[in-house]
Parts: sequence; structure tokens; C-alpha cells
Amino acid sequence: MIRFILGLTALVMHVSVAASTPPAHGQAAWLLADASTGKIESSHNAQLLLKPASTQKLITTLAGALALGPDWRYQTQVRYRGKLQGDKLVGDLLIDFVGDPSLTREQLLALLNRSGVRSVSGNVLLNQQRFSGYHRGDGWSWNDLSVCYTSPVSALILDRNCVQGALYARSGQPARATVPAHQPVTVSAQVEVLSQAEQKQQFCSLEVDMTPPNQYRLTGCIGPRKEPWPLRFAIQDVDAWGEDLTRWALKQAGIRISGGIKASHIAAADWPSLASHGSPTLKELSRNILEHSDNLYTDSLLRTLGAEHFQQPGSFRNGTQAVRDILLQQANIDLGPSWLADGSGLSAHNLVRGQDLLAVLLVMAQDPRASWLMELLPISGETGTLRYRRSVQNSALKGKIMAKTGTIAHVQNLAGFIDTDTGQRKAFVLLQNGLSISPRHEQNIAAGQGEWPARRFEREWLEAAVFQQAPGSQ
Repeated sequence: MIRFILGLTALVMHVSVAASTPPAHGQAAWLLADASTGKIESSHNAQLLLKPASTQKLITTLAGALALGPDWRYQTQVRYRGKLQGDKLVGDLLIDFVGDPSLTREQLLALLNRSGVRSVSGNVLLNQQRFSGYHRGDGWSWNDLSVCYTSPVSALILDRNCVQGALYARSGQPARATVPAHQPVTVSAQVEVLSQAEQKQQFCSLEVDMTPPNQYRLTGCIGPRKEPWPLRFAIQDVDAWGEDLTRWALKQAGIRISGGIKASHIAAADWPSLASHGSPTLKELSRNILEHSDNLYTDSLLRTLGAEHFQQPGSFRNGTQAVRDILLQQANIDLGPSWLADGSGLSAHNLVRGQDLLAVLLVMAQDPRASWLMELLPISGETGTLRYRRSVQNSALKGKIMAKTGTIAHVQNLAGFIDTDTGQRKAFVLLQNGLSISPRHEQNIAAGQGEWPARRFEREWLEAAVFQQAPGSQ
């Protein structure tokens, strides 16, 4: 059990003061500590509540590691009610979806094949009892809901509940939107393609309207482009999506049904199981969460923790409470006034203290139950979300930082571990919120004149940490 205490000035060792200063008008917090002892070497605004963005994934995955362990898997099962007569089922077939974010339509097909059933006299039920409540977190921006990083976190997840397409925008002709023919969605476009001169005369933007069942309509205007614009649509109607993909899988498996394909929310644990599909292990799934910052994987884990901890259908509300309980009971981390609205950090309602994130990092560094999480973090200039992050590309930082990024509107955060030039490992948290510059300043930077203030500060802060200059000490 690790005890983590902040706020005692006797624990804070301030050495030389770095010249770097945070961006004007925003809020910043940081902590730097020895990863093995937890001794704090630099601290500023450690208890200030700030938006964590995707650094919150550290909190969720630690709770998952402590409660479930690295070898835990999602188990999607085919069950039945009625009587089996060889490969004929007189009754209902039930697919018990459990929120496996990695499940594909091909894996569903293989699962149905393994069931051995080829004829169903009743219905095929798409069961989603594992989760309850909303499929999206409080505080998710409404105008992000059409894109795949906000795909619905339902118990029924197939192909990430996401469809990829393309928008063709050629000069002198209307734009054209397409999706692969096998996808059961409809996409249309009424989009003008404007020249550069025309774009200067009118404000140009692209918007999407969504109507059930999974229909998308693009409107507005864009500039011409030789290559197609990639489109990634989040599914809106989960039941319709599940029905369409299950119908495909049943046909491919040669399973005939006399009834229909229907959504259900029933307790079916006592129904006999015919076949089961196990997801990759939590350790493998967590690589998507930490290295690639996958929201769907994280929030499915959050809702699963709610289901496991409270022994009831998982939701965003009981999932966030489960995270708080698990961290307090198993790691003595009290999140106190911090506010969790989801597990991914996507919600604008989330508020976390820098000291909370540092406490999580120290457990990862010191507790064998969670140490496997460290190897899944992105590495500066090499892997994941740090591979191309501009602030960590220079030779002084490349390969020396293992950290979780966190970026939403007006927020740029980083939290993880850094290896100094003398071979010491430090845990650090660097949070920057309220970031904004004038449109003219933004245009100048886009034209190559100057650097984003938040990026500059992050790079200078990390360089000071590598060379042990107690970055930002005050």
C-alpha cells in the first residue's frame, strides 16, 4: 500500500529556478518527483483543479489494473432459451454483448459458427444488459458526436461503432461523399467546392447533420483537394447498427431464423452458453488506451469497472464512482474534490488536481500490480501519441519521456516519466489549461513566424527536468 501526501513543504526540494514561463492568460500546474521515493522536487499549483483531458486515462487504467489484473478479458457469449434438436434451436438465440471494444463483425461471425446452431425458430436477441444509461459521457461536445472518437460506448460494440468514408472535392464540381458498399449507413453531400479566391470572399465551413437510422448529410463548403478527405462517422443508432451487422453474420454463417433480430436488456446469465469469444487481455487492450489514447476502449473499461464493482449494469456514473473507490481502497489515493464525468478525459466537466495524477504515476512506478502499465506509455519521438509531438522531437528529449498526452480545446497536458541525463527516473505532471492566442498570432505561427507558447513552455520545462534544473520552481 502506498501513501502519497502532498502539501507538506518539507517534502519539496527546490533547486535552481528555470527561466521558462507558462503562456500568458492561462493556468498551469506541475509536479516533479523521484519515481522510486516519491520525493517532490518541484511543485506549482499541485491542488488546482484543471481539465485533465486524456491524462485522465492514467486514472482509469490504474483502477482497471488494480481491480481486474492484466490477464482479464471481455467474454462475449452466445446463449439460448428453448430446446436444442441437433443444429436446430426451438426457441431464442441470444448474443450477450459485454462492451468489448475490439469486437469485429468477423469475430461475431466466427462466434455464431462455433455455436453449432443453423436454424432458430424464435428471435435472435442482441442483449445489452451489461451497461445501462447513456452511451456517451456528460459534457461531451454535441458537435463532436458525429466523429469516431465519440463513438457510443454501448455494450454492443462492433467494428468500433464507427464507419470510414471519403469526401471527394475537385475544382469545378460539387463534392461527393462515399462509404464502402458493405456499410449499412447512408451518406450524402451538398457541399460546394470553392477556389482560394472564393474562400476569401465568404466564410467556409463543413457541417454534418445526423438522422436515424445512421444517416449522415454533409453541407457547407470546402476548398479543392487532390486526395479525398477522410471521413470517420460515429454510429448514432446502435440497435440498427447491431441488427444490420448481425443479419450479415447470420447470413454468412448460414443460420436461418423464423423470428426477428431484436435488441434486448435482460438478465441472461442463467441461459446456457453455446459459444464464447474472449477479447485480448486487459494488458493488450490498455496499449490502445495509453499508447494510442483510445476513448472507446477507456470508457468501456470505465463502465465495466462500474458493473464489476457494484454488481449491476455499468454506467458512466457508477463507473466513475468505482474508480474512486478502487483507488482509495487499493492504493490509498483519495481523489477528494476532483470531478470525473467519464474515463477518457473527453468531457469538459472533468476536473483533476496535478497531485492526483502524480499519485497515480507513483503507484504505477512502485506497485508490482500496476508496473506493467508503464511499458504501454508512448515514448517521445518513437511511439504512440508522442511519436510526432513537436515539443519532444529534439535530441535532448527523444526517447527519454514515457508519458500520457492530454489535448482538448484550450488544453495541452502531459503526465508520465522522464529519464534525466544522469540516468534517474522522475515522475512528472505538466498541465496547461485556458490556452488561447489572438487570430493574428495564430496566423503568424501558421505562416512559420514564431512558436505556439504552450509547446515552447512544454519543451523548455521538459528539458529543464532532463538536465535536473527543477523546472518551473517558484
